[in-house]
Amino acid sequence: MARIVKAKRQKIKVPILVMGASGSGKTLGSLLIAKGMMEGMYPDATSEEQWDKVGVIDTEHKRTNLYVDTEHDGVRIGEFPKVDLEAPFDSAHYLDAFASLKQYGCQVVVIDGISNAWSGEGGVLQQVDSSNIRGIGGWKDVAPEQRNFLKLLTDQDVHVIATARSKQGVEVTTDDNGKAQVEKVGLKIEQKDSLEYEFAIAFQVYENHIAQPTKDNSSIFTHPEPLSREVGHKIYDWAEKGVDVRTQEKKQAKKALGIIAELVKGSNAAKLQLERVTSNRPPLENWPVDSLRKLYAELKATSDKEQATQQNEGTTQSNTDEKGDN
Repeated sequence: MARIVKAKRQKIKVPILVMGASGSGKTLGSLLIAKGMMEGMYPDATSEEQWDKVGVIDTEHKRTNLYVDTEHDGVRIGEFPKVDLEAPFDSAHYLDAFASLKQYGCQVVVIDGISNAWSGEGGVLQQVDSSNIRGIGGWKDVAPEQRNFLKLLTDQDVHVIATARSKQGVEVTTDDNGKAQVEKVGLKIEQKDSLEYEFAIAFQVYENHIAQPTKDNSSIFTHPEPLSREVGHKIYDWAEKGVDVRTQEKKQAKKALGIIAELVKGSNAAKLQLERVTSNRPPLENWPVDSLRKLYAELKATSDKEQATQQNEGTTQSNTDEKGDN
């Protein structure tokens, strides 16, 4: 009979998918997530040491080089170990690059990107076209290739962040008169349709650089937001510390709301600004904790400016009174 064991929460290595059209920011967002995860894993390391743990497989003509020594999300992107992968984009070349980065000591590997493994030179579609077997048989012929590629995404030793191109999807339907028509059905990944299910967390990044979570086994991400180091921090805490991030965020949000309430009590200017900022927006109780922190910083600056103005006015009035007395 099968052996029954008790399920226990264990550390996991997270496969993350970042989809987006060209220019949406999926590469940069992936690098920032990776940096945030390494900050969680190596909090006492220097930034250079943390970047040295971020491996990159670059299939896009050395595009990731463009981000080195640029500043984003309050951090300068440092030099990171990478493999520049060129055609043919078959699973063997991806796996070789992946193994090299693991041997180097990388703890998170960014695969930028995986669409070439599907539609690029030497990818699955070209292999199907080149197969001696036509129709369904051609797809069966490349099934081992697809299974090998999945080994990259389900690796148990390192975290994986894979980027993929997405494009406008279309479906051919028929109208009431039986006439064929083409309908747009949103963005579709340029990869195997079911590949998204292999990932624990998936984001669709839009042209405004805002990422919409489309799959989230962590239950952390409930609203669209830019990809950042903070996203990496949350994923790391959930994956390797077993932290209930949602409960933690609720406690932090409650604390932030209390601090904001105390601040506006003593500042009319901050109170007025709060009313302007929250007009026609969801109640503060529904704001994510990151937004509450930013709001507090804005209100604190307004309050400080108000106090400085009042002190200057008081000093001016005091000097005027002294001159009058003389």
